[in-house]
Amino acid sequence: MFVWLYYILIYITAGFGIANTLINIVMDKKSEIGMLMAMGTSKKSITKIFLIESTILGAFGILLGLVVGYFTAVAIGSYEIELPAEMYLGLTRMPMKIEAMNFIYASIFAFIINVIAGVYPARKASKLDPVEAIESI
Repeated sequence: MFVWLYYILIYITAGFGIANTLINIVMDKKSEIGMLMAMGTSKKSITKIFLIESTILGAFGILLGLVVGYFTAVAIGSYEIELPAEMYLGLTRMPMKIEAMNFIYASIFAFIINVIAGVYPARKASKLDPVEAIESI
């Protein structure tokens, strides 16, 4: 049970990283967002654009994490890696058990955190004033 707490904290930290990346994209593309809004793009459409971008970034990260995690687990389970017993309380080998449900739960939770992390930058982008955004060119 407590192991999932560590995973949740790692995913939340990754969510802040995704939110930070999207906020930087909003700040870098401020003038382009202002131009889109000046041409008549609705705030709802701007929000959708950034939520879709967040979803695509998250899906790519989840897929990459699943592949790397699986092959790392297989490699650790396959090779005899000796651990210093005095450092790891008598363990000389790292036990590995690959369960599909752990991959599924991790993917679902990571996706949820990713979508939540994309909401703030998407709203921030939709609330930009087109005149001020275009003046920043």
